[in-house]
Amino acid sequence: MESTTQPRGPAVPAAAIIGTVVIGATLFHVWLHQRVHGVYNPTQIGLAFFLVINVLVAWWEIALFVCQDQIHAEYEATKERYRGTEMTRIAEIFARPIPLLNVLSFSQWTTIWSGYSLFDPGYSDRRSFGYNIDVGNGFTTLIPALVFASGMTFEWMPARVLGIIGIILFWQMFYGTAVYFFQFFNNDRHKGHSLRDLVVFVGITNLMWFVFPLWGLWASVELILDGSYRVFL
Repeated sequence: MESTTQPRGPAVPAAAIIGTVVIGATLFHVWLHQRVHGVYNPTQIGLAFFLVINVLVAWWEIALFVCQDQIHAEYEATKERYRGTEMTRIAEIFARPIPLLNVLSFSQWTTIWSGYSLFDPGYSDRRSFGYNIDVGNGFTTLIPALVFASGMTFEWMPARVLGIIGIILFWQMFYGTAVYFFQFFNNDRHKGHSLRDLVVFVGITNLMWFVFPLWGLWASVELILDGSYRVFL
């Protein structure tokens, strides 16, 4: 069951919208940093890229809360049809046209979660850990991610203050992902899926929330110990 109420106007595949937002916003952050400081810094580039993705995902995580009934209905309508061929459904979701006039609508992005529910049904259940940790992340990391991403360039606050914000933000991301992975395998969510599908869709996508938060934690510690923004210069 997917939303059929769509406004008139051009529509673009979901994957194209996601790619344009991530690449465009990352390049914008990198350009601003170069304009302000005259340098291209690998840590600023890497963390800007990750934080842009996190802001996008946070928006989806708020949609997970707002549109949970729709997500559950979509999952129930597709779980048997795509049993054993879950990646086919994922490909359909990313190829699905999204009307540009409605690109910020939560209801347009529910298939992200109903599709993921084919691997982890917890995202269609308000009582599950996965649902609650991601909804929590959506509401609590959106603003800090924007603050940290812009703060690397514009130095809105003392370096140690941004470092403290970073410690809180990146540790929450790392710890939440670690516990999510534990519960995924501890609750046998992996059974019935091929190793390839698990690596491609569950492993790689979640691995980012291990690697980049550790990088962010290191940068945040440098901000605190050094008392300056040298780590981004």
